[in-house]
Amino acid sequence: MNTLFEVKIYSIDTSSIIAAFHERYPIEFFPTLWKKIEELIRSHRLKMSQVVFEEVMRDPEIKHWCNKNQFKQYLHEGVNIQVQEKVREILAVFPRLVDSRSGKSGADPWCVAYALITENCTVVTEENLAGSVKRPKIPDVCMHFKVECIKVVDLIKREKWVI
Repeated sequence: MNTLFEVKIYSIDTSSIIAAFHERYPIEFFPTLWKKIEELIRSHRLKMSQVVFEEVMRDPEIKHWCNKNQFKQYLHEGVNIQVQEKVREILAVFPRLVDSRSGKSGADPWCVAYALITENCTVVTEENLAGSVKRPKIPDVCMHFKVECIKVVDLIKREKWVI
């Protein structure tokens, strides 16, 4: 558990929530984990930029889960001028982070941008460091902008969830 003065916020990317929901921690096999995630969402500590949220909502099962639990009001963070400015900064350094020809997510810079404007925010992604400007991943952007970046399993450990 975090101290009273340090409440950690998490900006989760599309692939993380989809991989957790369908592959790594399916809700039917890890119901306790998903109850903890739901608590994190309701406490306004797990967030998605609007662009990430819209991308995630393309998955019918996750959309149903979010709608059933009325998560949009807690999870969704609208786009504002600060986030837009950070997305521009990110894409100025990492223009190949978004590439529609390769199928790369257009939401990735928005996930990091939200973390940049949010105090004590960590990015959650299942991506690994690419170490390449030509094929950057979210962890590369986070390292460049000095934003902490962790995987879902690290979030579980950090929150000290016993499942």
